Amino acid sequence: MEREREEEMIYRALDFQLTCSKCGHDVTGSRGQQIVVEKFGWFDEWQCKNCGLVSCDYGDGPGSEHVRQRLLETFGGFRPRLVEGRDGTVAAARRLREILDCSPAEAIGKLKAAKAGEPLGTAVEVEALVQALRRDGYAYETVAAGSED
Repeated sequence: MEREREEEMIYRALDFQLTCSKCGHDVTGSRGQQIVVEKFGWFDEWQCKNCGLVSCDYGDGPGSEHVRQRLLETFGGFRPRLVEGRDGTVAAARRLREILDCSPAEAIGKLKAAKAGEPLGTAVEVEALVQALRRDGYAYETVAAGSED
């Protein structure tokens, strides 16, 4: 999977523009999704180069749906692919529920669609799922949606 990597961090980010709440200058920030030491979540960061004000917000889960959709539009959708061994669909559904906070039926539906080549989620969401499945003993990898098995 093509991605940004720094030590134990995997992330995808989008730039955004805002006005500094302290001095009023234009600022460019970053927001997106990340995995830091196996923990999946979102981030929103910026620093004003004029006055030095810094804002860093972080949380668990996929973050805002708006940012998630922009990540999908910008980088495309991804899906897990079984490399070898036993199929981990039940484990994947359980882990997907944890990552995306969805119902069991939604998780199974998303996984069935992903097996047919459709996107399951963003690169970081799918990588979080793949890492969890590997910890559970399943051999999966992250691939672009639409790629063949």
